Amino acid sequence: MDKLRLNTDFIGFEGIIGRRDYFINILYTAMISTLATIPVTWSLLSNMETAKDAFNFGKLFSGMPVLLKIWYILILIFCLFVFISNIIRRLNDINGKINTSANIAVSVLFIINSFAMFLPPPFMYIFALISFAAGLFLLFKKGAITGKYPYDFTKVFNWGAFFGTWIWGLFNKSYKTLWMLLLGLTPAAGLYFAIICGLKGNEWAYKNKKWESDEKFKHSQDIQTIVFAILKLIILPIIYLSIILTLVFAFIFVISKETSISPSKTSPTLEKIVDLAIKYNSLYFETYKIEENENKFYILPKDWAGYSFKEKKDIFDMAAGASAFERRKKNPKKSYSKKTELPRTKIYSSKNNELLGEFSIDNIEKLRSKNIDFKTVLDSMLTAYKFYKPTVK
Repeated sequence: MDKLRLNTDFIGFEGIIGRRDYFINILYTAMISTLATIPVTWSLLSNMETAKDAFNFGKLFSGMPVLLKIWYILILIFCLFVFISNIIRRLNDINGKINTSANIAVSVLFIINSFAMFLPPPFMYIFALISFAAGLFLLFKKGAITGKYPYDFTKVFNWGAFFGTWIWGLFNKSYKTLWMLLLGLTPAAGLYFAIICGLKGNEWAYKNKKWESDEKFKHSQDIQTIVFAILKLIILPIIYLSIILTLVFAFIFVISKETSISPSKTSPTLEKIVDLAIKYNSLYFETYKIEENENKFYILPKDWAGYSFKEKKDIFDMAAGASAFERRKKNPKKSYSKKTELPRTKIYSSKNNELLGEFSIDNIEKLRSKNIDFKTVLDSMLTAYKFYKPTVK
């Protein structure tokens, strides 16, 4: 029975582990993976030419630098090693004994799934679904051994710690929650750590302070849960929304007042916004030309090659929006918007006039058909933004 002792270590192949501690270790693994692969994610996004490429990992991976490929594989192996060690202990707990065959079978499944992204999409989706179902089973299946452990209120999820994280930690002398100030800069890692705070909150708070009784401890945490839940879900959103609405209404009021005073002329405030937008464009573009049928923006190819897909899309949208402002300034009676200017906007290399970005919807005739299918619409949406790698940097 010593081989089935409780073992909640981050890495370990012997013993058993309950659902809660298993989940905590998986969250830590996901958090490490998220932070360690930030450079990899950045590189993958930079290699995207259309949004559809996000579903073609093999293509994106092949375009990565060799060192990043090695780094990604090492991180994958490490996380897989940690994951498998926890899976084996979880299976030991579920079975109430060491079942070598089951441990090997499930481990092989997750190993294959970790590299399934390199397989064709149909196989990748099949392995993902099977692994997802197996993951839910491991997470929610009650252990034959740990399921018989007595109830422990310090293992109950603490919603106050989840909502309050580091602020809650200061009240309860749990200073490790201050990591949230850094991890919160990465939304995924921040969410993982917030869940860990919720899972470990009662345990940390109970050990870090002396309580007159268990009831006093529970009452204190219940009050903190209400306070931090209201702060997080009600008060802060209201404050943020109030600030945004105040700025929006103030802008609308100024524009309306100036337009009513001088309806025949473009609003001076709007002109300033147009000039500001054009000047902001100069941070990215060397120069630009707004022609009758085309908005030409010229950018350094080296800069363009370093941007991620999302950054390229944001820059392209900004160029289209600036073009609409410029056209509206020259022809205030006509209606121009980012939507009207997207198809006319092109981004070129300032070195050799090579086309680097455009907005072009494929199968436009099919989209106008009444018998249009969802796949065609989706493909057209995902490939509308087309970004090309410069041949000269």
